[in-house]
Amino acid sequence: MAQANSMKQMGSRVVGGAVERMEWSNKMDLIAYGTDRGEVIIQRLNWQKIVTFPSLGEDIAVRSLGWQLDETVLAAGYSDGRVTLLDAEREDQISMLHFEEDIKRVYFSKAIKTSDYRSTYRNRTEHTFDFFLPPLPPLSGIGSLPKSPEEQRSFAKGSPCFLVVITLTGKVHLLLLGALRAGQIDLKQHVVHPQEFTVHDVRLSGNFNAIYALVSDGNELKVLHFHNKVLQEYISPMLHLAVHCANVLETKNYINETIQCIMEAWETVLLEMDNKLTKYAHQQPEGSISADFLELLVFGYATHEIENFLRDDLTEKGLKKLANSIDLSYSTVESLVTKQLQSSGVNMFYFLNSLKGLSRISYFFEPLLSCDATQAALRECGSFLMKVLEMQQVIDQCVNDMKLFFSWLCIVILRLHQHDIPEEMTQITPEDTIYLAEYLNSFEDSVVENEDGTVTKRKFNLEKVGQYLENRNLQQIVKSDPHHLWHRLLDENECLRNCSLLFPHEKESSLIQQRDKLLQAVENVFKRPNESISGGFVQDASITCASLPTTSENGVTIHSSFFVNDEAHTDLLVTTISYHELLLMEFNKNFSLLKCTRLDLLSGPFTSDILRDNVFDTLRFVDLGFYNESILSLLLKSNAQKDDKQSYFLQLALEATKGKQTQHIMPNNINLMDVAFACHVPDLMESNCLKPLEGECTHLAVSGSRKVVTVLSDQCRKMTIFEMEIEDDEDETEMSQNSLLEISKESVTSSNE
Repeated sequence: MAQANSMKQMGSRVVGGAVERMEWSNKMDLIAYGTDRGEVIIQRLNWQKIVTFPSLGEDIAVRSLGWQLDETVLAAGYSDGRVTLLDAEREDQISMLHFEEDIKRVYFSKAIKTSDYRSTYRNRTEHTFDFFLPPLPPLSGIGSLPKSPEEQRSFAKGSPCFLVVITLTGKVHLLLLGALRAGQIDLKQHVVHPQEFTVHDVRLSGNFNAIYALVSDGNELKVLHFHNKVLQEYISPMLHLAVHCANVLETKNYINETIQCIMEAWETVLLEMDNKLTKYAHQQPEGSISADFLELLVFGYATHEIENFLRDDLTEKGLKKLANSIDLSYSTVESLVTKQLQSSGVNMFYFLNSLKGLSRISYFFEPLLSCDATQAALRECGSFLMKVLEMQQVIDQCVNDMKLFFSWLCIVILRLHQHDIPEEMTQITPEDTIYLAEYLNSFEDSVVENEDGTVTKRKFNLEKVGQYLENRNLQQIVKSDPHHLWHRLLDENECLRNCSLLFPHEKESSLIQQRDKLLQAVENVFKRPNESISGGFVQDASITCASLPTTSENGVTIHSSFFVNDEAHTDLLVTTISYHELLLMEFNKNFSLLKCTRLDLLSGPFTSDILRDNVFDTLRFVDLGFYNESILSLLLKSNAQKDDKQSYFLQLALEATKGKQTQHIMPNNINLMDVAFACHVPDLMESNCLKPLEGECTHLAVSGSRKVVTVLSDQCRKMTIFEMEIEDDEDETEMSQNSLLEISKESVTSSNE
């Protein structure tokens, strides 16, 4: 029969660098740990490394790790304010979130069951967008492998849950599905001494309508409770909104990646032209380029500069190679615009239109969505799609212009070399000559105003697509057809032109400017739920846990852990209040009752004489964590001089503390030091619970679902894994066969004899 406190060492290994954070997965035999080099490593129980995620940069440390419940997604928080979502199964990064401050802790809440909440929003068509929208084409950037749509997910998968991000300054951010920002709170604004404030942990309650904040306020250790009515009443619509938000974020990332690929292909065009044509143009005086080429076209006379350029620098073979290279690059750009960019724009329009429909259902979405914001985002998306179509027309026109220009140059080069013109070479018609003359006239310098106010002059303006990929107004605006009936109707009717039902065509804006306006409008749409939920946090209780020492020499390192007991409908919170005392608090689901137990490692007045002079009086807390809802795992260290490097592991059964609890009505402001009396751990523990460990251990990671415990020792470089709850016949060798208590009994008996 397996015993809860039985354990067997499965192995130990010295890792390459110092380990700073450890976390076991709830679903698989995977443990993630962060090193002092900023790496995040995921390995199996048998020490097999699955994946190593490199550091984000020099001097960037891993602050916290948290697995999504029953999934392979890991959240990692870093010292520079970034939080990454990592997928251990795909061995890839899902997305990255940016915060302005150093990260204290990140974790995923338990899964949310919408059936447990009233006012449940249900819609049979809520997940049918994939029926109407075909999958986006895979992207293949220059120098990168194509990515399928499944590999471009930008939010946490699996059961819906919250991602909670805590910064060192006390700001708490809630993100639903890792995508929708669902509220934030600044704890520093709710304490008496904001200058002497430290946040230790913040946990979301089991029914997702409140948070528990463990903070140091001056010299007092407190638990602050904040209730949120918006979270309580709108959790089901929020889940529906979070799915749309995740889809919008995926589409936004896809648009950004597509534009990046377009810019890479366009830079290839620019590079080819710079090598030949633009280099020649910069050597000529201002205003002479168009005149020289027009003279060559109309009169057939070439200046010495053009003749030398076409005969020596730009040969027929080189010109054809240049034309083919530019044509291939334009084909790549055109394909990205017509397929990927236009498809993603249509998808974005669909999702924003769905959000506009949800905003009209005020009963469910009034505090979450604004009709005006969704309508504004929809208009910007329509303008973005019109700019995509405009850019597509400009690309087609540029391709035709380039073909005509290079065909004419080939004929000119052949004539300069006094060669016969092949019959298959396209002849220039009179209509082409007129069009080409207008095209050559556009070679004149164009003035571009930079963002810093300076002016740049461009020469040889063959290329008209690149201006769409810059964050400035267009220099060469596409001329609209004056005979087009719709254009005439808009020009003659200002009321119709300014109607909110029509999407405006901003002719002077570039594609980048239009993209930025769209993303800003989308960001404004999702500000509403964040602001509504943030304003809903109300502090209804302040529980003083302990008075902390004011001197740094006697400072106490606060260790805490949290567990949601779904069977008992309670939230368990434990925290150390001194080097040998801890508080175990149990809150019911409605936050109407608090049960508290104060545990002390020292011997009490009723402690057995066998243990009174034992090692317990020298033990202090090193780390702790809930193994499951009924067992608290403690990592202890002896403070005795003769045994200063000895560590111990203790599985404390919480059932033994039930009769020692004090009960208090909540919500209320109380000081637990005045009402909670001390219970001594030696009086509560079983005979074989305390296990000596090898070396001086510093960190602990437990997983009751996986039945494993990991401890760090040897200056955080040695990891030791123990298997828990083993059968009686397997509890041997690695740990002492006789417990510390049995050894003490034998020594007392022998001394009495």
